Amino acid sequence: MYNLGWSWGSVALLIIALILIPVFVILFHIPFINQETLAHLSQHVLPRYIIGSLIVLVGVIAITFIIGISTAYLIAFYGFFGSKVFEWALILPLAIPAYIMGFAWVNLLEYEGTIPTLLGIESRIDIMNTYGAIMILAFALYPYVYFFVKGSFSRNLGSILLSAQSLNASSITIFWKVILPFCRLSIVGALSLVGMETLSEYGLVAYFGVDTFSAGIFRTWLAGGDEVSGIALSAVLLCFVLMILGIESYQRGSKGYAQKQFLSTSKKQLYGFKSFMAFLWCFIVLFFAFIIPMLWLLYWGFYDFFETFPKFVDAIYYSVIMSVSSAFFIVVISYYLCFVVRVGNSKIAKIILKISSLGYAIPGAVVAIGILLFLGFINHNILEPLSIQYALGGGFSILFFGYLVRFLASGIFALESGYAKIPKNFDYACLTLRTSPFVLFGKIHFPLLRWSLVLAFIIVCIDVLKELPISTILASSGYQTLAAAAFAYSENEQIYDAALPSVLIVFFGLIPTFLMHYFEQHNHTKELHEA
Repeated sequence: MYNLGWSWGSVALLIIALILIPVFVILFHIPFINQETLAHLSQHVLPRYIIGSLIVLVGVIAITFIIGISTAYLIAFYGFFGSKVFEWALILPLAIPAYIMGFAWVNLLEYEGTIPTLLGIESRIDIMNTYGAIMILAFALYPYVYFFVKGSFSRNLGSILLSAQSLNASSITIFWKVILPFCRLSIVGALSLVGMETLSEYGLVAYFGVDTFSAGIFRTWLAGGDEVSGIALSAVLLCFVLMILGIESYQRGSKGYAQKQFLSTSKKQLYGFKSFMAFLWCFIVLFFAFIIPMLWLLYWGFYDFFETFPKFVDAIYYSVIMSVSSAFFIVVISYYLCFVVRVGNSKIAKIILKISSLGYAIPGAVVAIGILLFLGFINHNILEPLSIQYALGGGFSILFFGYLVRFLASGIFALESGYAKIPKNFDYACLTLRTSPFVLFGKIHFPLLRWSLVLAFIIVCIDVLKELPISTILASSGYQTLAAAAFAYSENEQIYDAALPSVLIVFFGLIPTFLMHYFEQHNHTKELHEA
């Protein structure tokens, strides 16, 4: 469309180069791993971490599929007592990071804890194992499946379901042979996101002592000082993630299903026993995934609040500054890249945007390890030979770089959806009037994207606030985010002290959760009026 010139494209390429630094650095170090280390890892370490990661991955995907699909199906196709409340409430567990949910459940099930006391059990209920980690991760991640699949169920199946029902097909037949195949893109996409989040999870698996790659990277490098093994584990984990991305990309590239005419899915009202069972299932999911852990966080978070709060003032200040400033710059960069792709409209630009989104699929531990290796290379090979008395290490700029690599995709995803709603005729009109790209960037697209920019800013803000591995590894000495503070207290068995920073993170996380629901409902209503 526009010929943006080298200035716009070169900046985009520079951003891509920065995003790929952690990946290339890790891949570059792989040939230098000695044979003894590889032999030791292959015999004693890799089998344990591969099996552990696969068990957790398969278990979480299976349970999130069951919970997410079942709740999305009930909300999208049926009306029952409480369904309007559950429609937005079932998203709320997304606001609680998995490691914080784990803190709450472990305390509730401890000896003389709330649940054993109510059940009259004189021992602790042990969930600090692989199966407990799978359930907690499933509770924390099923909203991804519920949210995206519910939208697909609600919008895309109206006329198709009418055709299937006219053939007297049963509800079960329609579900398995019509609904699931036609919505497979959103289902596989949501499950892929769940899989990447599962492989990226560090806080919960480390706290529960589960053998996964993320926890193993921390144990071998940061705790054990074995840099070479940490690099090897990071490389294997990176291959896992790329495999998931490849599967997701393949299924999106294959044949899909679409309707030419939009028809909203109609809801069937349930009564009596069926209404009660639908209500009960949704309530059980929400009760275990949000209500119980949230009540524990609220109770202990505000217990002795005035004595506990001063300990976290610095962490709150540091977290807010880093999350707000990082989100601002990440959204600006995301807007720039989306603009280059939209206006340039070339295959190279689209590839650039795709690569820019790769960081979200890379676990935070791998991102941090790659950055540390890169800093070590600069210090050893550039600064030291030049006798420059300065060493690059942790700091605001390095921490921001880690957040940029990890969460640039969050801003891009939010802005892509906003750009999809702007007709390209606007751009063609500007092209006819010979409007400069700067005017199009600042005075045409920016006002039209203002709500998408705000949503992207909030989402990135919360992503940064909840991030644990990058905040733990790359933060400057003496500075600690709320996420790092909560995890540090839990590691030292000071669970009650971890409650206040945890509840503050959850409160911040509720903001984008409600906004996600609001914008989804707003867009759905708009589509109905336009149909």
